[in-house]
Parts: sequence; C-alpha cells; structure tokens
Amino acid sequence: MSILPIFALVCDGAGNAQIENDSLSVSISLQGAELQSIRSKITNSEYLWQGDTEYWDRRALVMFPVNVAFRDWKFTHKGLTYEMPFLGLVESGSFEKVADSRPNSVVLEFRNTAETIERFPFPFRFRIRYSLEGSTLNQEFWVENKGKERMYFALGGHPGFRTPLEGGKGRGDYDIVFSEKMTVDRLVVADNLHQNKSLPYLKNEDRISLNDPRVPNAGMFLKSAKSRKIGVGFMGQEPYLTLDLGDFPNVNMWTPEGMPFVCIEPMLGHHDQIDAPYEISEKECVISLGVGETGRYRFSMTVNDGVPGP
Repeated sequence: MSILPIFALVCDGAGNAQIENDSLSVSISLQGAELQSIRSKITNSEYLWQGDTEYWDRRALVMFPVNVAFRDWKFTHKGLTYEMPFLGLVESGSFEKVADSRPNSVVLEFRNTAETIERFPFPFRFRIRYSLEGSTLNQEFWVENKGKERMYFALGGHPGFRTPLEGGKGRGDYDIVFSEKMTVDRLVVADNLHQNKSLPYLKNEDRISLNDPRVPNAGMFLKSAKSRKIGVGFMGQEPYLTLDLGDFPNVNMWTPEGMPFVCIEPMLGHHDQIDAPYEISEKECVISLGVGETGRYRFSMTVNDGVPGP
C-alpha cells in the first residue's frame, strides 16, 4: 500500500496561516504576510530568525512598493509629493486569505485603500502564494495595476536566517555560500541608500564568512547577481539552507556585526540612490506595469537536512 504525502493548511491560535508536508512546517502571519517559522519536520530545527527584539524584531518582511527606502522617504508624481514609509506599505498591512485549490499552499491578498492612495497614488492588487514542494518553500508574488496609468514600484523579500542554527557555535563559524565562484564588487549602501560607489567584494570565491572584514553592517548589494542561488552553511560545508533568486535579479545580504542572523533579500528593483530624482517615473530603482498588467515573480528557499548546521 502506498503512503500519500501529508499536506495541510490550518490557522493557529494567533491567526497565522500554517502549511506543512512531510518535510517542513511553515507559519505565515496575516499581518504583513510575513513568514513566522520554517521548521524541519525531520530534525525539528527552526531555520527562520525568530525576531528577538534585542537584535532585530522582524523575521521575513515583504517590501512593496519600495525596497527599503526612497530618498528622503518621499517621491513625487505629477507635481504632487508623497511620503513613503520605511520598507513600504504592506509590511504591516492586514492581508486576507484567498481561495486556493492547492492543498499545500496559501494565497494572501492586499488591496489598495484610501490610506495607501494618500502615500502611493496607484490602485493595485497584491497577492502572495506560499507553497511547499518537498523541502522547498516557494514564494510567488502577483502585482496587478488596477489604475488608469502606468504604475511604478519595487518589490523585495527580507527573510532572516538563524546563525548559529543551534547552540555551540558562533556566527564566525558560518558562511554565506554562492552557487558559483565570482569576482565581483558590491555596491555601497549607507543610510539605506545606494552611495553611487562600489568596493571589492569577492575574488574568484564562492563563500564568505559572516565575520569576514569585507562584510559591512549596512548590507552587501549585488546588482544582476551572477550567482542565482545563495545559501547559509557551516564553515567549509555545503549550505543547509539555500535561497534561489528566481525572477529577482538583485540581492542584498544583511548581517550586522555581532547579530545572530543573516538576511538574504531578493530584490526586484533596489534601494534608491543618494542623488536619485524625486519623480518616481524617473527613478532607476523601480520597475513599472502598464494599465491592466499583472507582474508575476517568484523566489524559493530550500532546506537541506542532510547538511549539519550547528
């Protein structure tokens, strides 16, 4: 007799959506559609940073319609000025569950409101699907332009991962691991903006220690990243968790000195520049959709339980 895989979608007492299969159990908050947990059902290890307020109180926020920040926290459009909150409009918004035929997934939706229009004058519908395939968690986004003019926006994920994964080691025992060797400079980020300069980063390397002096507090941004898969691994070993950038061309990696986590942030668009124009249609850091168009974008995270973390 064959044994069918286990799939489930439930809500816990905190109102979080939960999905699981034979490999993983995943929890997602309806507030901001933010991941709360990625736990292995094989080892019981928790991979997602758990939001310790002593360090960083978030876990895996979603950034839309800005990646981190616009210059001076504002932009203009058609002669009007709009204030854009740090990290965007949806990271603390209330999402609703949408019917989904897949038993191992959940779809969450956020629509523009009168309040969002005051800050972002483009009607939109924003959906996220979280789904499980074996030991892989897929994160798919739909951005629909519901307005009567071209819409300009950026989109990004901001998941944090625990380092150390378990007790007994320090963050210096962990590496960021790239899927191929690269010789590449990183664009400098300071005060949440690109500084229009770069610094040497990797030289024919495919990994870097979290305690390497080349790792800055403000983040390591790679534009059009050649390595499409970036993971976290114990020193010298294969990664125990890998993020596939998928449809997101850019990536920022953030792991401030002394912090027990590393964020791998897929970005469609990027941080604003320090001298960027205020008019949103002229900004390099955004992309656009025509009237009635829907953009669909995806990245994924895969857990490798066969690789030791601690």
